[in-house]
Amino acid sequence: MADEILQLIARGGHRVTGPRRRVVEAMAAAGAPVSARDLHQSLGAEDTDLVTVYRTLRWLVDLGVARTVVAGAGAELFELVPSDRHSHHLHCDRCGAIRTVAVCGLDRAVLDRIERDFGFSVDHHRLTFHGVCADCRGAS
Repeated sequence: MADEILQLIARGGHRVTGPRRRVVEAMAAAGAPVSARDLHQSLGAEDTDLVTVYRTLRWLVDLGVARTVVAGAGAELFELVPSDRHSHHLHCDRCGAIRTVAVCGLDRAVLDRIERDFGFSVDHHRLTFHGVCADCRGAS
């Protein structure tokens, strides 16, 4: 996925600098939403400073190739947005784990009702399902 995102950035006329490449590659390697601090640690302090990581994440979100995911206690995580699939999140309220899943919880009837009842045309949406993951359920 990192290569796809880097190609999109380059095709958009943006420079793919070393720090930008490292952040995108680290996000893809994480395979799940990740915090700026965790990304910074995975990159190594001598490679890319924390301010550059934050700026790069904000820039990626502004470009639409990444998004923020709000976790428990207001923690902000980031993930790359695959261009070929729609996804949502599963958040374990016990351990805090967040998993991105290519499953949508809304069917067309819900979106139609929102438009009919409120006159609002939905362009996109994000859902986070809260509950208890299999690991935590097994530990009970």
